[in-house]
Amino acid sequence: MMNSNFYERIPPIHDIAQITDPQHYHDVPDDWYIALTDVEGSTQAIEAGRYKDVNAVAVASIAALLNLAAGDDIPFVFGGDGASVLFPPDLYTAAQQALVATRHLAATYFDLKMRVGIVPVKTVNEAGYQMRVARLKMSEVFQQAIVTGGGLTYAETLLKTDQRYWVPDIPNAEANFHGFECRWNEIPSPHEETISLMVTAIHPNLDDRNATYRAVIDTINTLYGDSTTRHPLRTNKMSLLTFPWQLTIEARIRQRDTSLRLLWRMAYKTLLARMAMWFNIGRWGTYKPLLVGATDHEKFDDTLRMTISGTRHQRQQLRDYLEQERLAGRLVYGMHTSRHALMTCIVYDYFGRQMHFIDASGGGYALAARQMKQQRSEL
Repeated sequence: MMNSNFYERIPPIHDIAQITDPQHYHDVPDDWYIALTDVEGSTQAIEAGRYKDVNAVAVASIAALLNLAAGDDIPFVFGGDGASVLFPPDLYTAAQQALVATRHLAATYFDLKMRVGIVPVKTVNEAGYQMRVARLKMSEVFQQAIVTGGGLTYAETLLKTDQRYWVPDIPNAEANFHGFECRWNEIPSPHEETISLMVTAIHPNLDDRNATYRAVIDTINTLYGDSTTRHPLRTNKMSLLTFPWQLTIEARIRQRDTSLRLLWRMAYKTLLARMAMWFNIGRWGTYKPLLVGATDHEKFDDTLRMTISGTRHQRQQLRDYLEQERLAGRLVYGMHTSRHALMTCIVYDYFGRQMHFIDASGGGYALAARQMKQQRSEL
């Protein structure tokens, strides 16, 4: 495989359970890099009710880096209050610019401090970790990156502990946030609630870790049903934003402009889209099902991350199982519960390439990660 497009050539898997099969993974080229973003103080921001802002700037960092690839498919993972994107060496200088510009955007327009960094894959490999990726086919228009080998976790640790990997300030740095959208109301759970779940197997042996993940996924399948049944979105629960002032997040990121004129223009276009969906004008009646398929509600990056819809009873059964496994020393986990899902989007083609990032509203993965971190500290 050629280094520049090795990821696009990887045959996709079709079920999250296949993440435990090593044959589906491929080594990331040694000369590639890992771009990382992390909103500092995200827990405090979320507790202050700013979880939409936190999610938005994390997704904006993905958009800024994807736009450098000019349509090529590169691996990325959304983590709620940050993101990870793998990219080839020819994008290194441009990636620095994009990351600095995103950091400036977060500070200037959202009053959020974002840590941004770049870690060479070679550094990860030399430390004894691996960067291996697979592709999970979510729909015809979106394939989710799956990452294993411990390398991404190690890179995230470097971002938080070693300033050598931080990207220094670059005067007048610019980024292109084309594709970023944030035009949907929070989506009520199709059942009683929506949870953001994180599970990390902690056994030092890879086979034992994979066995743990298989058992967790089997349990989720038994309790919640298959991926379609437990999906946090239903088309009949989805509604577009209505009022101009609800569109300020997208306006800040896409235009760096929140003038009333711009917001009214965005609201008018959103109204036209709503009417087109209602009356199936120009294929718009098919858009919601397409969107539902192009979501990242199940993924893996050395941690199993899932956004699941279900009942309180199902959640309690799952928690009982996970707690039993935690006490047996096989895993740590975090779980955040809400009645709604929050969706932030990158859309390049309304009937083609697009990706929709799902989290439980009110804190999602960021608060689940805090719980998991506490469990780690108790080991």
